[in-house]
Amino acid sequence: MNELYFCGDFNSQISADEKRLIPHIKRFFECVVGDTEFYAALQEDAAGWEALLQARGIANVKPEQLAVLFPEQFMLEEVPTAELADKPQALLWRRYCEAAAGMRELWRQQGDKTPSHRFNAWRRRQVNRCQSQLGQETNAAIVHATAVFELSKGCSLGCPFCGLAAEPLQEVLPYTDENARLWQTVLKVAAARLGTAAGAGMCYWATEPSDNSDYFKFMADYSRIMGVYPQTTTAAPLRKPDWTRELLRLRREHVTASDRFSIHSTELLRRVHKEFSAEDLALTELILQHSDTWSRLMARSGRNRPSVSADSQAKFVTTHTICCLSGYLINMVERSVRLISPCPPSERWPLGYRIHAEGDFADAAELDGFIVKTMAACMPEHLASEDRLAFRQDLEFAALPAGFQLRSTYRLHKLTGAPHLVPLGRLIAQGILTLGRVLEETAVQGQDVLAAASSMQKLFEQGLLEENLL
Repeated sequence: MNELYFCGDFNSQISADEKRLIPHIKRFFECVVGDTEFYAALQEDAAGWEALLQARGIANVKPEQLAVLFPEQFMLEEVPTAELADKPQALLWRRYCEAAAGMRELWRQQGDKTPSHRFNAWRRRQVNRCQSQLGQETNAAIVHATAVFELSKGCSLGCPFCGLAAEPLQEVLPYTDENARLWQTVLKVAAARLGTAAGAGMCYWATEPSDNSDYFKFMADYSRIMGVYPQTTTAAPLRKPDWTRELLRLRREHVTASDRFSIHSTELLRRVHKEFSAEDLALTELILQHSDTWSRLMARSGRNRPSVSADSQAKFVTTHTICCLSGYLINMVERSVRLISPCPPSERWPLGYRIHAEGDFADAAELDGFIVKTMAACMPEHLASEDRLAFRQDLEFAALPAGFQLRSTYRLHKLTGAPHLVPLGRLIAQGILTLGRVLEETAVQGQDVLAAASSMQKLFEQGLLEENLL
């Protein structure tokens, strides 16, 4: 039997029967969350469970064990592990989900190990900033990939939930000899500058992978050069069934990530389940865009931005983003490149990411030059004397008797315990002084200048300062 799971040591900790069971538990919960009629029938007719599950291609699942996890699946509350002790199927699913989350964290940690110290420090600042701006739950789901590539310009689907507001499809990149050479040299540049971390990237962004008929040829080059077969998300899993089956086949051969299908209706969910078995989709996450559970958490960016509501979920929703990149966004059709990082959607950044730099390239050498230039210009490792300092605009500053605090939507940052922190917080809060001037004022007030400089560097590294002012 093929190894269906990519969760590290978890594979060796479960039996063959448990491995066969996991895809069916996965499908069960897809039906619970994404099909209200299924969920209602499950609750109304305990005696009819077996026929109901069989009709959806679900085998050997015990709903009476898994029901304890329903609040968790609907993202209402976390179920205590103690309640799963006598429910082995629920416990198995919990362990699988934890192992999968652990693997996602390992992927994210790869981005800390590029050959560039400047890039590593910059990316850590973005991760820290997102922890404060977006919250632990959202930030934990962001891989913070270092490079992403688009093989088309625009998208043919026009999904109403597109958080990136993808423009209509205009052109795809064919796999000609000339384009293949460019693609391969571009990948080699990314691998040289970003190391193995570049392997955590993707070959799509505001595009639909299946729009490009040569997608798998580009993927093969990516796998050979980067050493990893990249993750794919498609919102058209049934448009080209043979294409989708090839995607699933290649993933079984390259068990390095989980692919994803965006599901926009209950009808599509049922058709996907009918077309592909639970085993077929073992390595494919279904993003149930139509479900109430997902809609509460959907990023209000891109085409979703006008739909921001004032309900009780709005505070969480408006700070969510689907951007998973803290690095370079490279479009191979128009040969453009941007350095971006996640942020809450706003009037300034309506797509849920901020742009730090952008440019164009004619060949791989020019792309390499852009990367080198932006690493030097946009990624300082330390504050400079002429840098103007200000706390992030979303942080609420408050002076304390022994220091100061900064409050974001999700975190309270306190800096206390040293005399220099009291005046330091007030000086930075003015938002108009350079680092050099802050140090001068600190000295005039008889405070420890070296300690103040160290505190400002820590604030910088934690992403608490407005970096676009630097």
